[in-house]
Formats: sequence, C-alpha cells, structure tokens
Amino acid sequence: MKASERPCRAVRLCALALLGLVLLVATSAAQATPGGTPVAWGCGEGNDWGQCAVSDLSDVTVVAGGYAHTLALRGDGTVVARGCGFFDYGQCSVPAGLSGVTAVAAGPFDSLALKTDGTVVGWGCGVGNNFFQCDVPEGLSGVTAIAGGAFHSLALKSDGTVVAWGCSGGTEYGPCSVPEGLSGVTAIAANVDSSLALKSDGTVVAWGCAAFPHYGQCDVPSGLSGVVAIDAGFFHSLALKSDGTVVAWGCGEGGNECDVPQGLDDVVAIAAGDEQSLALRSDGAVVAWGCRYSYVGACDVPEGLSGVTAIAAGSFHSLAIVGPANRPPDCSGVTAAPATLRRTADTLAPITLDGATDPDGDTLGYHLDGVTQDEPVTGLGDDTFPDAALTTAGADSSQVLVRAEANSRFDGRVYRIAYTVSDGNGASCSGTAKVGVPRKKGTTAVDGGDTASWDSFTGMLVP
Repeated sequence: MKASERPCRAVRLCALALLGLVLLVATSAAQATPGGTPVAWGCGEGNDWGQCAVSDLSDVTVVAGGYAHTLALRGDGTVVARGCGFFDYGQCSVPAGLSGVTAVAAGPFDSLALKTDGTVVGWGCGVGNNFFQCDVPEGLSGVTAIAGGAFHSLALKSDGTVVAWGCSGGTEYGPCSVPEGLSGVTAIAANVDSSLALKSDGTVVAWGCAAFPHYGQCDVPSGLSGVVAIDAGFFHSLALKSDGTVVAWGCGEGGNECDVPQGLDDVVAIAAGDEQSLALRSDGAVVAWGCRYSYVGACDVPEGLSGVTAIAAGSFHSLAIVGPANRPPDCSGVTAAPATLRRTADTLAPITLDGATDPDGDTLGYHLDGVTQDEPVTGLGDDTFPDAALTTAGADSSQVLVRAEANSRFDGRVYRIAYTVSDGNGASCSGTAKVGVPRKKGTTAVDGGDTASWDSFTGMLVP
C-alpha cells in the first residue's frame, strides 16, 4: 500500500488541508558514540527523496530524520544533510560555515543544530511551511538539548527549564505552552501537536494535544516512573525505563506502533517515527514495530544489522549508526608502583599496575598473566619460596605481591609482571611492567633475564 493510499486520520486531514502538504512527523535528536557509519532503511514505494542515501558517510556521531531528509553530525562538528528531493523547503541547505555542533534535530521540513557554546541554529521553514519553528528566540543560550516538531521547536536549558517557539499560522495545538513552573528536566521530545519532557525524578510531563480528535499521546500512563529516555512519533509517545523495558502510549485509531513486542527488554535507546517504533538493545540489535498503514520499509530492519550504537526515526525511514568499531585499550603507559623496592628480607610487598587508557572511554580491567624474575626463587643465598603471590582479588586484579628481597651474590632482582588489560567489549592489550629490588642501597637492580628467568610463583626455570 502506498502512503497516498493508506487510511487517513481526522487530525491528519485537518493538517493537510491547512498546509497543502503531505504528512508531517516530528523527531528528536539522537545521540551516539563518535565515529560510526550511518545505515538507513525505508524510502520505499515512491517515498525515496534521497533521505536514505547515507551509506557513503563516515565518522557520524548523531543522526536525525525528518519527513524527507536526514541530518548527520560528523565527528568534526559539521553537519551533512541528505534528501529533500521534491520536498525541499531549505531543510537540507546547511548554513555555510556551520561548525562546532554537538547535536542535531529534524522537524518535517526544518532542521536544528546545537552548538558547543549552547546556542541553537535553525534552517528550512521555506515558503508554505513557515510556522516560525526556525526562528530561534533572540538571546537563547545555555541550551543542552533540542527537539523539532511539525509546527514548533524545543530547547532544554542547562538549568532544567524548557523553551518553545513556533506554533504560528493557525496551528496552535498547545505544544509551545510549556507548563508553568516546569523544571528539573533532563530530556525533551516533540511531535505534531505535543511536547514531552523527562524530569530528573524519572517522570514524564506532556503538553499540547489540543487538536481534535485526541490520539492520547499526551496521556502519560498513570504511575509511569523510572524513565531514562523519551521520544515522540506522529501520534504516539515512547518511554524507556531504567530496567530496559519500553512503554508506549497514544496510537489512537488502532495504530500498532504502541504494540511493544512481548518480552522486549535490555533496551538502551528508543526512537519514534510516523508509524514506526524502534528499540536498540544492549547487544547492538535493532527491533522495529508498527508500520501498519504506511508499508514503505521503515520497519524492515536490514538483515544482519549489528553493532548499532544509536537509532533515529523519520517519517518513512529509519536510521542507525553502526560502530564505531571498538578500539583496543592502550597499554603503553602502564607502570608498576612502586617501581623499586627497598630490600627487606622475607617481606611480600604490594605492587599496583596503572596507566592503561582506552580511546572509547571503556571501563578497563586488569588480569595478571604471570610474574617472572631474573634470580632463582630458591637456592644458595635465598631460601624463601615463593617470591610472588596473588592478593585476595586473585588474578583479575591490578595488584600483586612480590618479595622485597634480592640475592646478595647477584646484581639485584628484577620482577617482570605480565598483564592483560581488557575493555569489556572484546578488545585488549598486553604488556610487562618491571619492579626492581637493588642488591644494596645506592645501586640499581639489573635485569639479567636474557640469560635465565624463573617463575616467581612456582620457582620453575622458564624455558
């Protein structure tokens, strides 16, 4: 069924008659990890205006989808727009020199960008579609998030308050009427005739929905709490809870974009489009549902799609960012502390490894692979055993115990602590850190490992 043939809803007909446009959808900005590759699907059955042509882009950190266009934020802070085709109202005409962007949002025929200095830039809103949602209020600053609706735009400020603008031209359904006293907001979303705000206490506030009939997208479920993310589609709303489950409401006239798949959990991100809902699971897989009336492929997640780090939804298309590919941690800066031990007979001293870094900011874990030394563990001049021991944390630790002694017959003892550092995502690095025990004060321990090495745990000669 083509979009032009699907059953129309009463409110849509009012909007279409007023605007002389086709279908409007609001989407909010979607954040991602740096450096990914965008993937788009949908754009079928005569609805391809170029908004799915994103496969040649790279280093994309954020994607957002409008009616017939896609915005991509690159790692260098610049914005690329694709699509617009027949429906070109200027939303793809990225302002010359725009840089320092940290987030983007797409309304149906307008685009927004948030800059590092907390200001907002809007463009699009061409002839026949100017409801002033591109007219960013003068002096607006301190913005931390943005969202674009059909007739309005939203900005979240660093003080937890919300600013709205647009809503002109005979389409005032209330989405610009921010509730008095609303504060403590951590996220925002916008759709055709409503606005959503997520508060720091995990509750959701909705306003607008003055159009008739009402599709329920402002009817936040009673008792809804523990919410960590929100998004708004055409006539439905989504909330992601801290337990990884999804709640949907609205969907008047039986739209199945609110029919959250049974058993769906472990969700880390959500996105709401025209008649599709998307969920990103922690394993990098995307789940889609809805698309009852507008079958143009927006719910047809590409087979084999994996490693997704962010999602977004436009009117007839869906978006994902794959990657970036997980980068391994860097062990070049790992050192052992203390690096030198004062000789103390029969004493085991704690040694701590530190200094590994990760380019993706992953939490790192150390594993002790072994300890060797350049002197015999036992023998003439040394009758203690063993010379290394694990702490109570075991081998999965950054700490190990080594004996603070050296054989007076040799040139000082050097321990070689072999380790592996893992990022929890399948990547790792390995290395060896050294600790010296001088034979006597004022000297330096010399590593004689080129001749022979002994396992500090077992005393065995290492081949």
